[in-house]
Amino acid sequence: MKFKVASSILAIFTLIGLGIVIFSDFESTASRLICLALYVLIPAYGAYGIFIRSRRAIFVSVAFFISQSIRMVDSESIIPHIAPITVSVPFGDFSNGQGYLIDYFAIVMVVFLIWLLKGLMTPNKSSN
Repeated sequence: MKFKVASSILAIFTLIGLGIVIFSDFESTASRLICLALYVLIPAYGAYGIFIRSRRAIFVSVAFFISQSIRMVDSESIIPHIAPITVSVPFGDFSNGQGYLIDYFAIVMVVFLIWLLKGLMTPNKSSN
């Protein structure tokens, strides 16, 4: 059940990310491709991999959400500082277009995915 929940969360993340890529007006093609990889392809791989209980996919998803947990916001960034699902708190000075967003959703997902990964890596003790 817990793998289906995690897979469903990542699938919703992917669908919202696809909507962002389709309907947002990015300044460059590079930004669109980076957003496509970050918010559609990697979460889709994670959703499928978690559904089939792949350790590699969970590890990739953990690395992705670690990279999303603290994001720098500035006016010259190629990577958009948006995320499909976010519970962010601003930190720093945003008056000059600089600051950081601490994303608690990404941090909770890291903890949840590490818990799932730990469950896959430890041997099942109830098979006596």
